[in-house]
Amino acid sequence: RHYGILSNRNRSTKLQKCKELTGAVQSKSENSDVKLSAAELLLKLTGIDINICPCCDKGEMVTKEKLNRQDYSPPEDINKIA
Repeated sequence: RHYGILSNRNRSTKLQKCKELTGAVQSKSENSDVKLSAAELLLKLTGIDINICPCCDKGEMVTKEKLNRQDYSPPEDINKIA
C-alpha cells in the first residue's frame, strides 16, 4: 500500500505536479517503437558486442543451430534414477 504521492487517488495529477516542481523532463526516444534484439540491447546498454569472438576479438560469432526448448517433464523411467 502506498501513501502520499504514490497513493492510488489522483496519482497521475500528483506525479505531474511533482515533475513540474522538480523540473524533471521525460525524454521520449524517437525510436521507442523499435524492438531491439537481445544482442542489440546488450550492445546499447553495456557496450559489449556478443557477436565478436571472445578469444581473438576480431572474428564474428555466427549462429549455426538453435536448440529446441525442452519441456520440463519427468524422466521416462523413474527406476533408472534411484
